[in-house]
Amino acid sequence: MCKQRLETQQGMALFQVLLMVAIISVLLLVMSQQTRSSVQRAQAMQDQAELQLALESTANYLDALLLSNDWLLARNNPESPLAGVNFYNYPHSLPLPNRVAFEPLGSAVSLQMQNESSLLNVSFETDKLADLLVQLDVAPQRAELMTRELREWLMQPDQLFFQSFSDLAHLNNWTMRDVNLIRPYTTLDANIHNPAWAPDEVLTILLTQGQADTIQALRKSNDNAVGMLQEFINLQGALDSDIFPGEQQRIRITAEPGGLQLYRRIDYRPRQPIPLRLHAKHFQQAQRTVQ
Repeated sequence: MCKQRLETQQGMALFQVLLMVAIISVLLLVMSQQTRSSVQRAQAMQDQAELQLALESTANYLDALLLSNDWLLARNNPESPLAGVNFYNYPHSLPLPNRVAFEPLGSAVSLQMQNESSLLNVSFETDKLADLLVQLDVAPQRAELMTRELREWLMQPDQLFFQSFSDLAHLNNWTMRDVNLIRPYTTLDANIHNPAWAPDEVLTILLTQGQADTIQALRKSNDNAVGMLQEFINLQGALDSDIFPGEQQRIRITAEPGGLQLYRRIDYRPRQPIPLRLHAKHFQQAQRTVQ
């Protein structure tokens, strides 16, 4: 009887030991997973910080190139890092120097530059804005209603021009989705309009479809086609003056293949006491087009 009780107690003790071992094993496994997850998050944050610093270094490198080179001459020089660069938002591969600061980015980044003065002005070109909205799949009747409201708002006595794109969403017929839809192709700055570097979406509004197709085909073969574009639009004034981009550029530098992007809107004024004037800067994840 005593022997049976002793065996029972030993069995219970063994069960308790095994149970404690199982509990400790589970706790160790959970702690191990949490530690691994924490290390991964810390590594991801470090990689992100290094990538952002590398993009900042690339932006400084690009600034130096744009301030120290004639843009159009450098564009046509195959030995220049700016060879083939454009100002109508086509992606361009910018080679990077072999330096530690650029290691997280590899040998090159994707560069997009859009000349601000080649965009449609929201305050002065409301008729073309209606065509742009329709091209962006807004119903013609709604596009007309939106631009009519915008025009009436601008014509009010002592009315100030819009200071930011988000102000447009305060109009009754506009939403932030509409604002974000037109933002890449429009500007609020009162610059002299220079269509020479207009994005493709604006070309189809300024030209006939056949003319726009011709310019786009030339652009895809790395011919900026500015001279032909001037003939189509019948621009007046000196050719070089119309060809040369304005001071302000919208710039996107994208790290491949992750897609982290540094966006900046900046003035380049190499002959001014302050050669750079930054209007906006932020990091974002580049949107990928699904084929």
